[in-house]
Amino acid sequence: MVVFKPQRFAREHVIYGKPYAGYDRHNGEIASFHLDRVLGLRRAPLVAGRTVNLRTEVKPVATRLLLDTFLTKDNNTCFYGKCYYCNPEEPACADGDIMEGSVTLWLPKDRSLKKWHHLWSRTYKDGKKARWEVDNTYCRDVMVKYPLDKYPLVLDMIDAAVFDYLIGNADRHQYETFKDDGDQGMLLLLDNAKSFGNPHHDEKSILAPLYQCCRLRQTLWVKLQSLENGVLSKVMRQVLSHDPVSPVLTEKHLTAMDRRLGHIIAMFRKCFKEHGEKNVLQ
Repeated sequence: MVVFKPQRFAREHVIYGKPYAGYDRHNGEIASFHLDRVLGLRRAPLVAGRTVNLRTEVKPVATRLLLDTFLTKDNNTCFYGKCYYCNPEEPACADGDIMEGSVTLWLPKDRSLKKWHHLWSRTYKDGKKARWEVDNTYCRDVMVKYPLDKYPLVLDMIDAAVFDYLIGNADRHQYETFKDDGDQGMLLLLDNAKSFGNPHHDEKSILAPLYQCCRLRQTLWVKLQSLENGVLSKVMRQVLSHDPVSPVLTEKHLTAMDRRLGHIIAMFRKCFKEHGEKNVLQ
């Protein structure tokens, strides 16, 4: 089974507003998959860009439930689908009949997932902040409940925070693990499309697990250092050039990743100074 996310914005479009604003970005899903591999995390499902003809390739095989959501707008074929946020006033529209999007290879049916509440989740309510947003000692209690020598959770969340900061994703309010692995399961990097919205803004709150816990896996630290000084954007530019809908990211987004990596490196060097490198690296 695959999941198709349609193009909603041109590559150059900038998303303003709240950190989690805007529709999903299909190109963000593609780029995030490749970044996951570059960082050596390998926790995101395979994603590739595709163009499809809605009239000849999709409508003939679509379910009645999906077909009922198709419409024509400005001579373009559109659909709004069936989901919590889907509505006919905000359809996804093709260019004529041709629609670009991302295709995510979903997990096998025998690998059930369990959803968990993210420990650094936002409240998504105006005027109400989560404890971690007002208490920089929050991680002390987290590490008491989930000690590093017994659970992978805290280090997994820090890995995810590094990943999310680089892509600009501030919308990881829950996470999934393989159900059979219980509380020892690794945090999977699913649904990464709220990314690469604004190359001019760096959402520092995403890094709260880093600066509150000051812990990191040694392997990821080594990898991050190897990608400094413009190497990250160079590698990402190369791997993304092979995708069918290349160019996947604008140069501004690639440059933003280099800038954000510099922030992460500086943050951990500050942790080394305050806590000692041996205590920070795991």
